[in-house]
Amino acid sequence: MIRCLGAALLLCLLSTPVAAIELIRIDLGSMEGGAWTLRGGALVLELHGETPALKLEVSRFRGGGVSIEGIVLRCREMQWLPERVACARGRLDLGAGELRASAAMVAFSWWFASRRLDLQVQGLVLAGGRLDLDFSGGGTGWRARLDIAQADAAGLAALGRRAGLKLPVEAVQGRVDATFSLAGVSAVDTAEWRLSGQALAWDSADGSQAAEGMGLFSRGRARRHAGEWRVETLFEAREGVLYSDPLYLEFSPARNLALEAALVWRGARRELWVKSLRFKQAGQVRGELSARIAPGRERALRDIRLRLDEARLPAFYDTWVQPWLAGSLPGRLETSGVVRASLAMAGATLQRLDVRADGVDLRDRDGVFGIRQLNGELAWGGPERRSTFAWQGANVYRLAFGPARVSLHSDGRQLELAEPMVVDLLDGRLHVERFELGQDDDGFQWLLDGMLTPVSMQAFSRALGWVPLSGKLSGMIPRMRYLHGELTLGGVLLVQAFDGDITVRNLRVQHPFGLVPRLWADVRIDNLDLDTLTRAFDFGRIEGRLDGAVDGLYMEAWQMVAFDAWLMTPRDDRSRHRISQRAVDNISNLGGGGLGGAVSRGMLRFFEDFPYRRLGIRCRLENGVCRMGGVADLRSGSGYYLVQGRRLPPRLDVIGYAREVDWNSLLERLRATRVP
Repeated sequence: MIRCLGAALLLCLLSTPVAAIELIRIDLGSMEGGAWTLRGGALVLELHGETPALKLEVSRFRGGGVSIEGIVLRCREMQWLPERVACARGRLDLGAGELRASAAMVAFSWWFASRRLDLQVQGLVLAGGRLDLDFSGGGTGWRARLDIAQADAAGLAALGRRAGLKLPVEAVQGRVDATFSLAGVSAVDTAEWRLSGQALAWDSADGSQAAEGMGLFSRGRARRHAGEWRVETLFEAREGVLYSDPLYLEFSPARNLALEAALVWRGARRELWVKSLRFKQAGQVRGELSARIAPGRERALRDIRLRLDEARLPAFYDTWVQPWLAGSLPGRLETSGVVRASLAMAGATLQRLDVRADGVDLRDRDGVFGIRQLNGELAWGGPERRSTFAWQGANVYRLAFGPARVSLHSDGRQLELAEPMVVDLLDGRLHVERFELGQDDDGFQWLLDGMLTPVSMQAFSRALGWVPLSGKLSGMIPRMRYLHGELTLGGVLLVQAFDGDITVRNLRVQHPFGLVPRLWADVRIDNLDLDTLTRAFDFGRIEGRLDGAVDGLYMEAWQMVAFDAWLMTPRDDRSRHRISQRAVDNISNLGGGGLGGAVSRGMLRFFEDFPYRRLGIRCRLENGVCRMGGVADLRSGSGYYLVQGRRLPPRLDVIGYAREVDWNSLLERLRATRVP
């Protein structure tokens, strides 16, 4: 086209006296390409000066989301040669639009045969910063270099939105320096870049993203090959504060975050292959990740490989782990030590896991569990593997476990104890004969079989913050299973205490390590020694035996919600039955009752204790109210026997009259019985 215009100008010059010609103007009108439009174009040759000048005028240009108005390109040193036309020193002015210029320096050359254009522009204004452009292209391909200095981040963001780029943030601030080197045949085939941002800030409309004072740096290259984009890049966050729900990150030169990635974008599959993502944050973590990401699919993240070469606690936990676990029990840990790990996942299924702990301490802030000086290695998945780890101490709630060493075996499907484990629990021992850990599509599950050798009730009660108890505690732990967030027993849990047996059936606990665990169980009490029990709780001395049951027990967050309970003297009990004055007072207080029989309250001072025939209490808890009862009802129906005296004097009956008692009030009465 330029060659034809040059020929037309030459014919005009030959046919007209030169002295009479001062200006030649050719209107180009409007032109359109695939993604651009040009309006009001004109080519002007000015002959009135010392040297001819060529001027190109364009009213408006739109392309690639950019709108430029008032384009004027003037060149006073034009070279018209047989093979090319060139301008060594031109000047460019741009009016309103995202890109502006005032006397920007321009140089260009156009080769007619090869249709090649070389163009250099210096001093363009883009988003308040400077833009220099160097372009060279022809029929065999093109290349371009763009240098941007101190551009306003808000202006660049606005330009991106107008170009169709969807940004997740708004209210962007800061300055940006950038260099882009692009090349291709038609579209972009290769790209290299170097970016740095200073004092960057942004936020999102929903409040999930925000940043302040960010200093960012990136460099990299991208290449199109066989329908794929292959990218190698480095990204660094050098300073500032970043919030990306749920993470809150602080950066400084001493705590910068560096990411080095090799990526492949497969457009036909709409899949991003993260071949390698190496990450490092000083004093916290370093490692490498690989994965496949398919945006828009049900499971977007697949084939994950993660390696933690070093994760230092508590910094790594507090920064990168805890925010994702907020509101759960593992989200309230105090940690220390060093962890190294690697894992492999296919979909949501864990295929392989290796964890090494060096001097790791974990403690729940509410005291639910803890472990001290955990050392060793855990290996799971793949072919048959053995692993061993040990700790110096542990606790579940206030129950303290001693040092232990655990040996495990993995066959690729589940993790099992390679040999029985014995660990001290208070002044007794917990024997774990069987432990299995596996997983399915719904998550992890485990199974435990064991037994507890006698633990003194004094140590047990002290650990739980109870009044000191006497006797021994022991029992079996049959097939305790955790599956789908629920803990259940496969048999009967037997606890031997107070010279009797306590059995627990139908035990299940939903979310036992969650914030609001829920427990269901049925409990049977057989032949407990009341003398041992009442001395332990400082209730007042009672001699005899006790049976009982707690049916339909339901607890939330370890607080009683509902049950149907009774505690009574066995009908076939032949042991000595005696009850002290203090025990009489406490039982009477529980039932809101009074005394009856042959002994009045005034005569109590003459007796230290009394014989009795039977005693007992019932409570059915619903909606915060306990519906009370005893061993038998009065014939009048106005009350019930809490203690039923024998026929011969001195006879003492303790009678309850309150049929409904507020549960919290009853608990206060129980607490009051502990004070002599």
